Amino acid sequence: MESSPTYLNYINDMKNYQTTQGRKEYQAPYAEDFEAIYNKAKEEDVKLSNAKSFLENLSLNELTTLQKYSGLAEAIDVGTLSAEGAYNLLMHDNEQYDFNTDGVAEVGQAKKILPIPITMPADVRSAYIQALNSIEDKDKLMAMTLTFDPARIISQVNNTPYIPTKIDYAYLKQQVENRLHPINGAFTSEEIKQSTREFWDAFTQAYTGEIKTPEDETDSEVAKFLKDLREKGALKFLADLNQEKIDKMVEEYKQKLIDKLGDSPEMMARIDKLVEDFRKKLLEDLQNSLDSDKNTTPINSNVLALMTFERNAAKNSPFEELMQG
Repeated sequence: MESSPTYLNYINDMKNYQTTQGRKEYQAPYAEDFEAIYNKAKEEDVKLSNAKSFLENLSLNELTTLQKYSGLAEAIDVGTLSAEGAYNLLMHDNEQYDFNTDGVAEVGQAKKILPIPITMPADVRSAYIQALNSIEDKDKLMAMTLTFDPARIISQVNNTPYIPTKIDYAYLKQQVENRLHPINGAFTSEEIKQSTREFWDAFTQAYTGEIKTPEDETDSEVAKFLKDLREKGALKFLADLNQEKIDKMVEEYKQKLIDKLGDSPEMMARIDKLVEDFRKKLLEDLQNSLDSDKNTTPINSNVLALMTFERNAAKNSPFEELMQG
């Protein structure tokens, strides 16, 4: 096998990557025959320089196995393959690589976008793989679209040299932000937003080593609420709310709690209590913040239903911090 440090570091991380169930099921009928070819290639120390020669000595049945295992639509014509295409054809999915750094890995005659970009720094790559392994396949496939490099399309359209984008933490964060808060007329469905949140929560936990708890999310949601309150002022903030918006926010927050804690009878009872207890506390804090305006009428409890997370008893609430500041 190829032995450059960059390649070995990459595939060492890729050994931890768990492919989708659909891919496993597709390859299963050809896996045993593929392993026999793979072991033979390994014994003969196949590299980029001799991969085509190795393929030329395989039988038609063996070439068909490689075609089927790799998911290629057409039969393999060894003479038309590049060194990269020939080598990757003999490797497992997690050992394939973009050796010429053109943005795709050639596998036979196919051009494949790798699930983990080679321009992703090692620390980000490790966390990214952990995150992918921890989420459902549908969320995994969505997350992979976040690493798409537009520079390759731009280079093809403009016929200019391809300069790979570094898919680092900042890049991923910006792509997530674009999905969750699209601008300039862009649109993201609620399903994709939820899938994006699932990935980003998993990635952030893997990258920072911190586990986000319902109490942490409570402070985060209240902080967002306070930011809006500060920027608009209490009266305008309340005037901008309407029942439809409140109902929607309540439903979204309740769903987030269910996603985090589950929907067993025991957890649903806990969720109901968290929401009700927090609503009462929030009413007190918010009413106190409005007492300075004598024209302000008491707050309808429906307004407070938009906050549905348990308050972290070990900390001052953001409302209390606002009152103290």
